[in-house]
Amino acid sequence: MVKVIATAKGYFGGRIREIDAKFSVPDEMFSDRWMKPEDPEWTPPKKPDTKPAAKAENKTPAKTAEPKTDTKPAV
Repeated sequence: MVKVIATAKGYFGGRIREIDAKFSVPDEMFSDRWMKPEDPEWTPPKKPDTKPAAKAENKTPAKTAEPKTDTKPAV
């Protein structure tokens, strides 16, 4: 948990936090967009890499749809 100060109006813990409000948040919930740590020495944990995985190359060619033939006998 890190003690923070709201730098903008925000929502956390079931309530709206006004500017300069002091409260605690779990380290992984820290947002530098609208809060700052009370302790200037504290550094937020590194976030995991959220880049999407590279697309796998499709080595087999796609099958083209064959036209459907009418199987009903002609009348």
